[in-house]
Amino acid sequence: MIGITAFANARRSGEVVKREIVTLSGRVQAVGYRDRVIDVARCYAVGGTVRNLRSGALEIDVEGEDDVVDQFVAALIDERPYFARIDSVERRSAQPQGARSFGRSPTG
Repeated sequence: MIGITAFANARRSGEVVKREIVTLSGRVQAVGYRDRVIDVARCYAVGGTVRNLRSGALEIDVEGEDDVVDQFVAALIDERPYFARIDSVERRSAQPQGARSFGRSPTG
């Protein structure tokens, strides 16, 4: 894990920052997954949002240092809520927007 200060320093020093949109499908709503994502995001000091999709999936828009984003996504899959089930994970790159905090977005 990387600390908040180290993450901020990485951004200032010009280290590679990436953004990914991660979509989790399966039993990922009404099981506490959004709260888990926010908790894990704080631990990894990444920015972005999490929201439920009308399709029943969960969308995570995450931004941070390249390898930290990968570790964050792995932790979300490995440390999922007890009643959650992941059937598929879709990851796509997006242009970084400078997100520094992590929160919940309205259902989309």
